[in-house]
Amino acid sequence: MNISKQMEIGDVIISSDVLKTIVGIAVYSVDGVAPLEKGIVSSIKDKFGKKSITKGVNIKVENSKAKVDVNISVKYGENLMEIASKVQEEVKKAINTMTNIEVEDVNVTVSEVSITTVK
Repeated sequence: MNISKQMEIGDVIISSDVLKTIVGIAVYSVDGVAPLEKGIVSSIKDKFGKKSITKGVNIKVENSKAKVDVNISVKYGENLMEIASKVQEEVKKAINTMTNIEVEDVNVTVSEVSITTVK
């Protein structure tokens, strides 16, 4: 879903891919978040350089308010609730700052714990 706003000299359209990218960058800016690794197809894509920062991100905008669902992987040993809370804050701040869209919900699902950092 693209976001469109009528401005004085024409329309401004923000593509849904841009919104997902903003969310993805905000998610991965939080220390303790690891790349999602679920599934053999995604693992193959990752090995061939097709890893996407928008993986696990869904966003809906209705009545000029965003609802965001994010699946994350957290590094082993990190506090899951603290990381999820930081992700919520960063996503809300990034969307609001970059688009002026009000964020109604940021739902975070911790779907994986990354053990690649365990030695």
